[in-house]
Amino acid sequence: MSDATPIDPDADSAQREPQTEPLPAPKLVAPAAARVEPLGGSLARAALLGALGGAFVGLLESAKILALHDARYVQWAAKLITLQGVGLALAGALLGATCVLFARALAGRPQHRAAPPSACAGLGAIAAVAAFAFAGQSPTLALPIALAATALALALRELLAWKPFFTHASTWWALLGLAAALDVFVLARELVDGALQWTAYGLALGGALVAARAFLGKHAPHAALLGLLALLVLTALARPERRVPEDSGAGRTDVLLVSIDTLRADHLGCYGAETARTPTIDALAAEGVLFEDATSQANTTGPSHTTMLTGLYPAEHGALSNGVKLSHRVKTLADALARTHSTAAFVSGFTLADELCGLAPRFDWYDDQMGAWSWLPRIVERSQLGRLLVRIARGRGVDLAPPDRPAGATVDAALDWLGSRGDEPLFTFVHLYDPHVPYSPPEEFARLHGEPREGEFDWYALSTAQRQKLVDDPAAVAHMRALYAGEISYADAQLARLIEGLKRSGRWEKTLVVLTSDHGEGLGSHGYWFDHGTFLYDEELHVPLIVRFPNAQHAGTRVKSQVRLLDIAPTVLDHLGLRETLKMTGESLLNATAGAPDPAERASYALSDIGGSVSGFEVGGRRMSLRARGHKLIWSSAHWLDTLRVPERDEFYTLGRDPGELDDLRRENGRPAHPFEDLARQLEAWRTATSSARNEQELEPDALEQLRKLGYL
Repeated sequence: MSDATPIDPDADSAQREPQTEPLPAPKLVAPAAARVEPLGGSLARAALLGALGGAFVGLLESAKILALHDARYVQWAAKLITLQGVGLALAGALLGATCVLFARALAGRPQHRAAPPSACAGLGAIAAVAAFAFAGQSPTLALPIALAATALALALRELLAWKPFFTHASTWWALLGLAAALDVFVLARELVDGALQWTAYGLALGGALVAARAFLGKHAPHAALLGLLALLVLTALARPERRVPEDSGAGRTDVLLVSIDTLRADHLGCYGAETARTPTIDALAAEGVLFEDATSQANTTGPSHTTMLTGLYPAEHGALSNGVKLSHRVKTLADALARTHSTAAFVSGFTLADELCGLAPRFDWYDDQMGAWSWLPRIVERSQLGRLLVRIARGRGVDLAPPDRPAGATVDAALDWLGSRGDEPLFTFVHLYDPHVPYSPPEEFARLHGEPREGEFDWYALSTAQRQKLVDDPAAVAHMRALYAGEISYADAQLARLIEGLKRSGRWEKTLVVLTSDHGEGLGSHGYWFDHGTFLYDEELHVPLIVRFPNAQHAGTRVKSQVRLLDIAPTVLDHLGLRETLKMTGESLLNATAGAPDPAERASYALSDIGGSVSGFEVGGRRMSLRARGHKLIWSSAHWLDTLRVPERDEFYTLGRDPGELDDLRRENGRPAHPFEDLARQLEAWRTATSSARNEQELEPDALEQLRKLGYL
C-alpha cells in the first residue's frame, strides 16, 4: 500500500471558496460628557427664561383685566400692558438670576439629557411671578416660592433626567407671542370698532400664527416682536378723543359747564359775600346772567351732577346716591351733543369716577385720573403689580390713588385737551372739587383769608369727641371757615386759568359758559358742620348758577325766580336749537335770561338718603323736600340715629320771612295756613310716584374705601 497524503475534507472547499478576513470587534463609544454651564452663561439663561416667563404672565394678566374691566381707551390699556409686561419681566429676570445660584449649589452631577440648573431656576422664577399675579401672593413670598419651585424642578431633573419642552427659551418666546396676540384681540374687541377693529383682529391672528411656528424653534423672538408691534400700531391708530362730530356746522357755539363742588352761593362776592375773594366768578356774573335762587335736587355729588347732565330728578334717572351708575338707557347732555360737538369731561373727585357714576361712555374723552402720576391710568390699579406700586409709593408719601385731585391738575388736563382741538365745536365739562373736605388750599389762598393753612383739615378723620372739641372752640371754627373760603378762592383762580386758555385759543367769545355747584356745606347751620349729605336745608341746596352767553349777551341780568339744576341741560340745548334731542323734566331758562317776565312756577323737589345704624347694622331712612311758592316742606322717614329711633316728621318753613329755616311751623304737629296743605299733597304725590326708586348697585371694596375717605360712608 503506497504512502498517500491524507485528504483534508475542508481543503477542497477552501479552494472553492474565497478566503475572508474576520470582522473586527465593535468598539464601545463612551457617552458624551455633560457640559457644565459656566456661571455667566447660567445667569444669563436663567434671567432670560425668567424675563420671558414674567412678561408672558404680565401680558396674560393684562388680557384678563382688560376683558373684565373697562380700560376705556386704547392708550390707557397700552400703558397697563406695558407696565405689566416690563415690570413682571424685570421681576422674573431678577428672581431667575437669584435662583440660579441656589440651583447650581443643589444640582447633582451634570446629566447630558437633563435640564441645566439655569432652566430650573428660570422655571422657579416664573412660578413665583405667576403666584404673585394670579394667586395674589405677597411679594415678600416671591423669593421663597421661587426657591421652592426651583428645588422641585431640580428634584425632577435628578430623578427623571427631566428636560421638557418648556425649559427651552423658544417655548417662552412663543408663549409671549401668543399672549401679545391675545392682548391685541381683547383690545380690538373691547375698545375699537369699524375697519380698525378688523385690522387689529388680523394682526392678532398673524401674531398667533408666527407664535405657533416658534414652538418649533423657528424665528422664536419674532413671535413676541410681531405681537408687540401690533400693540404699538393699534395704540397709534386708535384715538377715541379725536372723534370729529358728524354735524359740526360752521359758527356753532361751544359749551363749557363748570361745577365747583360743595360751593355755597352765599360765599361768593356776586351773591353778596363781603369777605369773598372770588374775582373771576364775580366778573363772569357781571358778563352774564346770575340766578339768585338756584336749587339743587340732591345734596350729594353723584346724583346732583347726574341731574345737571340729564335734566331729570334723581328718582327719574335712577342714581339716587353716590356710587350708583347711570343706566345706559338714560341719555345725557353729552349724548345729545354727540353729533354736533366733540365732548370731554374732567372730574376732580372719585365720586365722579366712571366706575361709580357711569358717565364716561357718554363723552368722547373722560378724564378721571387723580393720581400723583397723571400719566398712569387707574386701570393699572386692577393688577397686582399696580396695587404693589400704589402701596410702595404711599409708604414714601406719594399717593398714586387719592380720592380727589386739586383744581390746578384738572384745569391742566382740560387745557391740554382744548389745545389739541381743531375747529370743531366743543362741549367741555369741568368739575373742581376743592371746597370739599379735606380743606387744604395752597398757602397763599389760605392767607388771603387771614389764616395760615397749618396742614390739611379732614373733618371725616376726626372722632366724635374731636369734632365736638373743635366746634366748641370759636378760633378753631373760624380757622376752618377760612380754609373753606381759601379753597373757593383757589378754585376761582384756576377758573381764571381756564378762561384765559379759551381766550388765547380764540374760543371765548363763541362759548356758552355755565357755572354752578352740586350742593353746599353745613358750616354750622342747624348744628351741622363741615359736612353735607344728610339734611335738606338751604345751606346744602342753595347753589350758585351763572350763565354767560357768547359775546356777553344779557350781561348783568339777575333773575330772582326759583330755578333748578335740572334746568341747565334744557337751557343749553334750547340755546343751541337742539331742545328736542333730549327728553327732560327740566325747563329752559332762556326767557328768564333775556329779562322777560318769568311766571313759571318751578317747584323743586330734593332727595337725601339718611345714614343711620343700630347695633352695627345700617338702618337708614330718607328725606324729601318740596321748595315752592316761597315755602319749603321737608319730610323725613323714621330712621335710626345711633341707638336712638327718630320718628317720621314734617318741617315747614316760610323762606321769605325765615331764610335760615329756624322757625319750623310744624313743630308740635302744628297746622300752618295755606299753602301747607297744597304742598303737603304735592309732596305726598311725589313720594308715592317715586317710592319704587331704589339703589341696587353693589360697590367693590376699593370703591367703598374711597367713598369712606370722602366722608360718604
